[in-house]
Amino acid sequence: MNDADDDRAVADALRERLQLADEIVEEYLTDDGLEARLRAIKDKHRGGPAGLFGRRALLDDLLALTRGAQPGPAVLAGPGGSGKTTMAAALAEHVRARGGRVWWVPALDPVTLAQGLTDVARRAGGAPHDVEAIARGTADAADRFWRLLERTEPGWLLVFDEADDPRVLAGIPAPAGWVRPSAHGLALVTSRETDRRRWGAARILDVGPLDVDDAARILRELAPAAGTEDQARTLARRLDGHPLSLHLAGSFLRSRAARDVTFAAYERAVGATTGSPPRGRSTARRAVELSLDGLARRGVPHARPVLQLAGCYAATAIPEGLLDADFRSAPLAHAGSAAPNRPLAEALRGLREVGLVRDGSPGGIVVHPDVGRASLDGPEPPRSWFRNTAVALLATDVGRLPHDRPESWPEFSLLGPHLLSLLESTAPQVDRDHLVLLMETAARMAGVLNLSGAGRAGSALCERALVHSGELGNGHPTVLQLRHILAWAVADRGDLAGAEDLYRDVLRHRLPLLGPEHPDVLKCRHELAWIAGCRQEWTAAENGYRAVLRDSAGVLDPDDPDLLITRHELGWAIANQGRFEEAREVLRAVLADRLLVLGPGHQRTLGTRHELAWITAREGEWAQAETAYRELLDLRADLLGAEHPETLAVRHELAWIAARRGRTLEAVAAYADVLDRRRRVLGEDHPETRATREALEELRRGRIVDARHPV
Repeated sequence: MNDADDDRAVADALRERLQLADEIVEEYLTDDGLEARLRAIKDKHRGGPAGLFGRRALLDDLLALTRGAQPGPAVLAGPGGSGKTTMAAALAEHVRARGGRVWWVPALDPVTLAQGLTDVARRAGGAPHDVEAIARGTADAADRFWRLLERTEPGWLLVFDEADDPRVLAGIPAPAGWVRPSAHGLALVTSRETDRRRWGAARILDVGPLDVDDAARILRELAPAAGTEDQARTLARRLDGHPLSLHLAGSFLRSRAARDVTFAAYERAVGATTGSPPRGRSTARRAVELSLDGLARRGVPHARPVLQLAGCYAATAIPEGLLDADFRSAPLAHAGSAAPNRPLAEALRGLREVGLVRDGSPGGIVVHPDVGRASLDGPEPPRSWFRNTAVALLATDVGRLPHDRPESWPEFSLLGPHLLSLLESTAPQVDRDHLVLLMETAARMAGVLNLSGAGRAGSALCERALVHSGELGNGHPTVLQLRHILAWAVADRGDLAGAEDLYRDVLRHRLPLLGPEHPDVLKCRHELAWIAGCRQEWTAAENGYRAVLRDSAGVLDPDDPDLLITRHELGWAIANQGRFEEAREVLRAVLADRLLVLGPGHQRTLGTRHELAWITAREGEWAQAETAYRELLDLRADLLGAEHPETLAVRHELAWIAARRGRTLEAVAAYADVLDRRRRVLGEDHPETRATREALEELRRGRIVDARHPV
């Protein structure tokens, strides 16, 4: 059996499932919940809400690409609602049916892209150090990602969905970008960007409107009892062959919300629309209105405000908690919309029935972006109320999650796309209080991303939030917090001068506003002391840390985690000036407190053990130090991954100990290994990469460079 026969067999099996689903749906029309579920199954097996009518040739082209008939990558390009994602999903079903693996990465913004790539790396069986590097956005992250894919079983499909800004994919068409050709599988992009110049060597496949015959078939398939073939064709022409509008029309007409509305009546209602919005957008907006009006007549008027609220968020799974608002307080524009606060489940059930929302994964619901925008079209003030409410609900959900517990980080990741959506589409249109709340939420989320190792996503989020914070001014406390978090990311990349400039500017604004003993001011002063230490300006670092500790008295509790960081780094600064006994006394006290407050396996507890091991080595107790380092290496590799910068610091210092113990060949090999890893993870010009390169070069000349331990 050849590939074409395989595809026909898959299509036949899908048609059989559709016929069975149709029969069951018609038998159980009186059961709301069952009908909705069965119709959803039917749509899924059809290959998407609009089916594959008129798209068979396009699907054949895509299938040929998955078999390596032509070099990838490929781009499905077309306007919103034209069925790009539906086509990608249909292709994914065929790939899975052939036994291939499918990975789906939302690519609407840098934060969502980074999270999706990390998830793919994890599910593809990537080693912890590779997953960690991809999450952090290291210098070689894209190379690692593609090496991982090339090691997997051939025949896979990687979809970058909603890449409407090609710059998010960082490098198309350059080989250094995230989208590359492969003999083992196909990278497929869906995008509204139709300018071929933006996609370089990638193959562009246009996804446009359907012809009238195929559009009419979709309507008849979805709503066979709504009228004749000629009436379906007339409606199809009115809807411009726009797949999303066809899906919305057909889903509504087959629902009980239609109440015997026919193709002809629907066509007249669409024709009654006024104004001249862009083609496709116009018909989709009218279709949304007709569906919501039908639900209101059926006794579900509160479906409208639920959809309007959902329209504020991203086109990814929306947790139902983000929709659980008290709509009785909304100044709604449409008569009858201000319904009693009836159960959210009832509204979502109605919205599913008419095709305005679908179930998401994991959990929640998904709204097509054009449907969401259409639901929000209308006069103020209702739009402001929904946007403000969306910000408040998201802030509540983010605020309730503990930021320093790894088990909560996946929940933060699920909320991240909705935060980005609010920043991009809502920040300019909310009131000042809710803009502040949105920026506070972004700062909290960015801090969590940095803490979890997703530094690339964290810095991108800070940058996007700062773009939209202009109304607040550079001196606003929340803007300063965002800039503070961004400065940490800049320093982590090795740009100490850039980070220092940011920290000093933040301090300049915070000091007169908050006073010298405010915790936020103390954090700035602490980071400036740390920058001095990174530059080996040890006296300045020590004085800075001591001043922070002095001014923290009575402000922070003695076992406050931030205060423990300052105490730890004071010990680091003292040790680097050769006062080892004094430093050991400080660090042992910090270790005892961290064991009580954070526990033995916490990253910062291991950091203090690292500092004590380094002091032992500097005092010449090489055997004892090596034992401590090897224990620490195992713990850090298990916790952070083999190529996390903190793990590489331990490897570097083990090479130094080997050199000091006379094992020169072992030390050369170890330094060379660390240098290779640091180049890939941190980049050629990072200070820690330069330190390893210098140590290796000097050892080859017969000289040993003592390790300068990074905190």
